[in-house]
Amino acid sequence: MFSKRYLTVASTSVRGLHSVEHGDKTFIVKLNERTCTCCRFQLDEMPCPHAVAILNKLHQEPYQYCSNFFSKENMLATYEGIVYPMPSQNNWDLPANVESMEVLPPIGKIPAGRPKKRRIPGPTETKKKNQCGRCKEKGHNKKTCRNIPKS
Repeated sequence: MFSKRYLTVASTSVRGLHSVEHGDKTFIVKLNERTCTCCRFQLDEMPCPHAVAILNKLHQEPYQYCSNFFSKENMLATYEGIVYPMPSQNNWDLPANVESMEVLPPIGKIPAGRPKKRRIPGPTETKKKNQCGRCKEKGHNKKTCRNIPKS
């Protein structure tokens, strides 16, 4: 989720149109139609961070704008029916052509070189910077420090 401090509700209109500034971009939210120009409101069928910022300003509950798919009643109805366990594999009735099929593993190409030991960090993950033991600033270490030590 986005941090609240970067979202500012710019203006509110009577027709249900709201504009929200997020950094240098402006997003238009229509609460009546449950749409936003970021498209997350439509795809997820639950309020995006821009819609939540508007709903917080209007003192409304964001859960009212979620799809019924996410309701407790719908979740309970999903598991209401009986799920029967599978019979033993010895009792299965398989057709002869399926039983005679041989399933092979997929043909994959093994890449050249050694496999990587460390995982590749994602684009949203930030790299941790070193902290100097002498001056306590970030970005370098004690060995490469050029600052005067703090007492």
